Amino acid sequence: MKPTPPHPRHEEIRFTQNFLHSPALVARLVALAGLKRGDTVLEAGPGKGIITRKLAEAVGSEGKVIAVELDRGLAEKLRAALGDLTQVGIETLDILRFRLADLPRGYKVFANVPFNITSALLEMLLNPASGPEQAHLILQRETLIGSNEQGTNAETFKSLMIKPVYRIETAYTFARSDFSPQPSVETALFAFTKREPPLVDPARYGLYKDFLAVVSKDRFGEGAWRRLFSTVQLRTLEERAGFTAARGLKSQTAEAMAAAFQLFAAGSAAKTGAVNGAMAALRDEQERREHINRAGGHRRPKR
Repeated sequence: MKPTPPHPRHEEIRFTQNFLHSPALVARLVALAGLKRGDTVLEAGPGKGIITRKLAEAVGSEGKVIAVELDRGLAEKLRAALGDLTQVGIETLDILRFRLADLPRGYKVFANVPFNITSALLEMLLNPASGPEQAHLILQRETLIGSNEQGTNAETFKSLMIKPVYRIETAYTFARSDFSPQPSVETALFAFTKREPPLVDPARYGLYKDFLAVVSKDRFGEGAWRRLFSTVQLRTLEERAGFTAARGLKSQTAEAMAAAFQLFAAGSAAKTGAVNGAMAALRDEQERREHINRAGGHRRPKR
């Protein structure tokens, strides 16, 4: 019998995921997640299972850990290594194809995210319809924390995409030596807590992402804002929502962007229809860039 050919993304992930090697650090990180006995936790990319075991201890025999591992070889090793933990289920599957809607209400997520699927995984996981109650994700720091012209922390496209639905906090900042192999970028554990209520109507969240994608094309923002809003509307946003009309996304807060979107969404169907499909187009563009750079991941130099 011929061996099963490897999944096309196996090699990509192999070179874009760095693994924690200290059980003591992993125990500390899982403690930060505040898991309770009886919780259901989805783990993406468990690798060798060092995090999986600690998650299982945290939720106890009454809970459930669903570890989704793409690599068949690693999945089999995990089943053998964690066979004593009846609360752990190993699924051999691409995490991006996992059905979140099948999980119980209030489930949580913990993941050391392969950097080559960061964009896709964040969009898939952190959504208002089927997203988790809480998530703790190990990510490249600059994914959610940018810098502005003054050199201070600022929002990023991804943080502004997520924040209407989830509050975001930096739970832990790693040393590069915490991983093997060591990354060449700054990495952090981010905590996500679902907002109740969200800043954007869940039924219009897709339109919000299209709106964000259109505005992101204008680095300085002013041109995009003036195409979407009248002078009076921009003045109103500045006075009431802390919006900065002459600046791009990095100078806006999540609350200001939500307010701008609410005003935009209340406009004519012709205007809102003009942004339809913008997020899909941006996603295709990102995938093309990631395809070119996918040999990097954690070890990819900053752009």
